[in-house]
Amino acid sequence: MEILKVLIVDDEHLIRNLIKIKIKWDELGMKAVGEAGSAKEALEQIDKLVPDIIFTDICMPSMDGIEFSRIVFEKYPHIKIVVITGYDEFEYARSSIKLGIADFILKPINSDELMKTLAQLKEKILAERLHIKEYNKLKEQLAESLPILREKFLSELLSEDLSLEEITEKIDYFKIPINSAYNSFQVAVVELSSSIKNEQKEESKILLSIECTNAIKSFFKSDAHILVFLDNRRRIVILSNNDKIELIECCEILKGMIITRLKCFVGIGIGTRRNGLEYIKCSYKEAIDALSCTVFVGKNQVISYQDIGGMSSQSYASDRNKMEKLNVFMHAGAKESALMILDQLFNVPGCYDKEIMTKMRLEAFDIFSIGQHIISEQKLNMDEIWQHDIGINDLILKVDNLPELKGYMREFIGSITGIIEQTNNNKAYTLIEEVKDYLKANMNNPEISLSGVAKTFYISSGHLGRLFKQQTSQTFVEYLTEVRMKKAEKLLRETHLKGYQVGEEVGIRDSHYFSILFKKYTGFSINEFRKI
Repeated sequence: MEILKVLIVDDEHLIRNLIKIKIKWDELGMKAVGEAGSAKEALEQIDKLVPDIIFTDICMPSMDGIEFSRIVFEKYPHIKIVVITGYDEFEYARSSIKLGIADFILKPINSDELMKTLAQLKEKILAERLHIKEYNKLKEQLAESLPILREKFLSELLSEDLSLEEITEKIDYFKIPINSAYNSFQVAVVELSSSIKNEQKEESKILLSIECTNAIKSFFKSDAHILVFLDNRRRIVILSNNDKIELIECCEILKGMIITRLKCFVGIGIGTRRNGLEYIKCSYKEAIDALSCTVFVGKNQVISYQDIGGMSSQSYASDRNKMEKLNVFMHAGAKESALMILDQLFNVPGCYDKEIMTKMRLEAFDIFSIGQHIISEQKLNMDEIWQHDIGINDLILKVDNLPELKGYMREFIGSITGIIEQTNNNKAYTLIEEVKDYLKANMNNPEISLSGVAKTFYISSGHLGRLFKQQTSQTFVEYLTEVRMKKAEKLLRETHLKGYQVGEEVGIRDSHYFSILFKKYTGFSINEFRKI
């Protein structure tokens, strides 16, 4: 096991010797690698020795132990520092604990206390080193998994509802080469099938897919802005972010190359160019729609979405992912988010065909069904939500244009979420008023905290923190401090209690910290405030 290195810093030679004598170095697996009579001398040694633990006196000439510790932590945050201090200096030393001081030892130095402190520090150091070792191991495993995670993200990019922020962040993380000067994207999808009957087994399909993927990657190897990868059905995806490339022409060449080299059937569907990373999935969906038309035109074809026209008339299928999100937002009273999902559901790309209203009516009935469940669960009054003479069902059937249908759905969703939002706000207001009363009654408890209060009121600390900020425009700590300082002002005006006694009355037992807070809040020291 590696020996831990200890540096002793004290301007008294006898103290340094005393520490060395009182510690059983071999028993602890430690070694005193150096000593210094001043902070300046110690700083020179630290760069050479890089100790694990430093003992330092608090009172030294030119630079005290606290300032010395601050400088050490800036450069070597892992070093554990133990401050040696007299009883009279202890409060001052303790106030610096926020620097990261590991422990304090009072003079006169006790051998058992020294050994106990060092044993605890050793355990902490070894635990930290183990944690770092495990963390580095995880990073190595992550690095090994990055190619798989990269492929997974690219597959998600084609089908998941990722925000632009999420996409940009992941593109940066996975170092995916995107041409920042050209924000247009086009997708082609390649689907293969073996031309040899006995090669339809799964292993043969996988090998064919790998061979074809490698061939396509080789074809585009000189262009960094063409990505080739597999989607979740093992179809080969070509994502072009190059304005100089005519993807249709490239795919015609690829088709001939694949048929000749791999002796297989190939179908290639191509989507339209789309502006914006978040619309890559639209071009992908178009490519899939185009690819599905190989059923009509036969094998070994390159089909562009622009050329299929009304060839593929698809039956209505509700977007369950969006409907689930709409359900969540409506239950939560999140009006803006719910209406945003509605806009997405009613965003119909391309031209309106004769079936579009039928499809959108079905969409509207699904939304109405979600609303009915919420009205029943929340025991809401339908008359408050829908104030038209004609029922929603009849309106959905009679409306003959999309904007009007969408408008009624916006009204329906807005009414439900508005009532739920108001109910939630009333509950939040009542809760925060109860919490404020609780804080005023218990401010003298120095252990009071956001998590403790949250447990008392049976909610999560994160939720309570957010509600507190919404209702009071203050954080929990800011409000508690204000309550305590107002009480402190009252006590200083109306009683003869000393400053530290006032601090205890309002739950702040550290008199030094109380003095700092009071001056920060009032602009006056305690004595100045009393005089005024």
